[in-house]
Amino acid sequence: MADPTSSPTSIASNWSFCFDPLTEAASAALAADLAPLLRIGDVIALEGDLGMGKSFFARALLRARADDPLLEVPSPTFTLVQGYDIASGEDSLEISHFDLYRISDSEELYEIGFEEAWESGAALVEWPDRADGLMPVSALWLSFSPSEMDDARSLTLSGDALWGERLARLCAKRQLLIRSGWEHGQRKPIASDLSPRSYDRVYRVAACETEIPSDANNSTDVAILMDMPARSPGPQLEDGRLYDLVAHRVTSLAPMLSVCEGLEAMGLRVPARFGYSLEEGLMLWEDFGAMTLAQGPESPVANRYLATVTALADLHKKPLPARFSGSGGQHLLSYYDKAAFEVELDVFLDHYWPHVRGHACPDEKRAAFKALWAPHLEQLEQSHKALVLRDVQDPNCFWLPDEGTDGRIGFIDFQDCLIGPEAYDLSALCMDARVTIPQALEKRMLQHYRDLRRFDEAHAADFDRDYHLCAAQRISKNLGAFARAANQAGRPHYLSHVPRSLLYLQRSMEHPSLASLKQWYQAEKLMPPG
Repeated sequence: MADPTSSPTSIASNWSFCFDPLTEAASAALAADLAPLLRIGDVIALEGDLGMGKSFFARALLRARADDPLLEVPSPTFTLVQGYDIASGEDSLEISHFDLYRISDSEELYEIGFEEAWESGAALVEWPDRADGLMPVSALWLSFSPSEMDDARSLTLSGDALWGERLARLCAKRQLLIRSGWEHGQRKPIASDLSPRSYDRVYRVAACETEIPSDANNSTDVAILMDMPARSPGPQLEDGRLYDLVAHRVTSLAPMLSVCEGLEAMGLRVPARFGYSLEEGLMLWEDFGAMTLAQGPESPVANRYLATVTALADLHKKPLPARFSGSGGQHLLSYYDKAAFEVELDVFLDHYWPHVRGHACPDEKRAAFKALWAPHLEQLEQSHKALVLRDVQDPNCFWLPDEGTDGRIGFIDFQDCLIGPEAYDLSALCMDARVTIPQALEKRMLQHYRDLRRFDEAHAADFDRDYHLCAAQRISKNLGAFARAANQAGRPHYLSHVPRSLLYLQRSMEHPSLASLKQWYQAEKLMPPG
């Protein structure tokens, strides 16, 4: 049996995980976790004495699968079996709920279609010890027993290694919620982007019979569960280097946690942390809600963008740290160096070039591209430095109207924070990849930043050049990423950002220092003329 505070693991022949204590509300939430994973052939055996919560768990699971907290779930004690044909999205699953307490003869099992139940559906079996050896070896066993807490139970899940592969992550998430005081929190997946991380929105509801309130996003009873399992750096580049290492991308939760705490200490509004497991790569933190910087891709809200500029300017005024030390240990901040900029630009040639031209970028064209960019990247290495959060744009910045006189901006997606050009994050914000920023608003944002920083004439000129350079580099990388998402990840909707990005690319290359780059991009038909 796995220690409830340790990582659940699969072993050669079996897997187990224990929740102790498990309250009734936590039991309902765990049933809701398990419900969407059921599929044809699954058998769940619920064993334990009378009053241990077997029927409660089965009822909670069926209601969660049906997405109906009021679903009638009568006890099959006298009927022996109750069937449910439950639709789940486009699919339906027939679930048979057995109660074998009153079985007196194994012939009755054949009469009620016991073995056939999971040939075309799934089965929940209470009192499985009375199945006279007919329980499949692949069944998942849920064993309920008393706990030291009067109002709780102990629950052990056990099964073969395949169940471990399916449920280990689920159990780790539920255990974190329990340890963090969110034992009755119900998880709802959030649509993912291209990140290796995934997210659930967690609603703190009393029990499975209680519907998630329609205004839950405005409640303090909502949190975000981030799933960031440690991964090996990758992918491997043609020269043997690993992309994550060259581009300075973090691949585990620990450095992100220390970065989060460090940025908070510097005055940046980041999510409060309710609990985390570094070993599992899980963190439960504050939900900033749904108000970002725009009300649609063509509707930026000026005062929110200007507030974000203020937050960046305030951060850039602070002494520049070399490292962050926190709950995740010491994290040395990398520098946004030439190699990192170059490997990101490779994404443009590797994916956007063939998307537009219909064939791979020829070696001579790649060499010319790199030669044109080289002095600019060297310039960015020598630029005025600040903390670079790296993805300051609409989906990652939230408007918190109740904080302060004029509201405040909350930031997420800062795990790859490093030291780099002070103009980088502002260029990402002023040319937001997902929101069309009119030039008039861009100019207001730039002037607002300059006023707050009080640059002298020379610094202002350097900043203006670096701003356009950072924008051109980032937009090129984004164009490659959008093409890759559409052509390799099957997400064609990312191509909707391409026209906007091309307009931004034209803006970025208006600076005289980028004239040769602009000419090359246009000559190769990688951006519109003009």
